[in-house]
Amino acid sequence: MYKLFKLYDFILESVTAIFFAIMVVLLFGQVISRYFFNFPIMWAEEVGRYLFVWIVYLGAAQAFFKRRHLAVDFLTEKLSPPYSTYLNLILYSIIMVFLFFVFLYGLRYVGLSLSKPAYSVKLISLGWVYASVPIGCLFMIFNIIRTIPTILHNEERM
Repeated sequence: MYKLFKLYDFILESVTAIFFAIMVVLLFGQVISRYFFNFPIMWAEEVGRYLFVWIVYLGAAQAFFKRRHLAVDFLTEKLSPPYSTYLNLILYSIIMVFLFFVFLYGLRYVGLSLSKPAYSVKLISLGWVYASVPIGCLFMIFNIIRTIPTILHNEERM
């Protein structure tokens, strides 16, 4: 199971890094083309924006597993170890319920927009762009579930 999770993490990080590299190259090329050759690449900004949305959702999923999200832990720091663990589990449960509803509504929105092409790139369906929302939420829920044993394990150590 550990090797499967390592492969999952590697794929998620690799896809995010590849999307980031493509976005940087596209936007850099667009800036060079616009300012030095006076020839703007109209679709590069839009594709860069779509890649950025995917990067945000995939990166947020990675941040949940690595517990790198910004958190206000003032209350959990003041509580004793068993109660802070319970509070963290309750907060993660609330986040998962919220993400589940965003996942459901995201799926509906993807279904509604699959037949709509992107504005400047007619080859890309807006459904694929908006699919970042439910897919990202699904990965976030999965990674939150993966962190629960580490939260409980840290509680046993305290």
